[in-house]
Amino acid sequence: MPRAKSICMSAGCTSVTVRSGRCETHAPPKRGWQTSARNANRPGDFHKRRALVLARDRFTCQRCGSRNDLEVDHLIPVAKGGTWDVANLWVLCHDCHWRKTHYEDRT
Repeated sequence: MPRAKSICMSAGCTSVTVRSGRCETHAPPKRGWQTSARNANRPGDFHKRRALVLARDRFTCQRCGSRNDLEVDHLIPVAKGGTWDVANLWVLCHDCHWRKTHYEDRT
């Protein structure tokens, strides 16, 4: 059975809703994927930067030398004033990344 039409949640708007309870005018922008609030300020070309950092660091963890489960991490976290610049990114394996993050959260 089709869903009943409803009116936009925005104050004073009487248009029919499209999604999320709002009309086309008041609906949030559509995205290819949902960005978490934590990464809302991630630059649009992050995938290119990630590829550059992986190649620069030779697909190797910069702490233990592992080549498995690699992740790109910030040397200085964005929350503590770091940037998304390639110079502030490095490659860590999942275990080293977890240890680094766990240590940072304690200090």
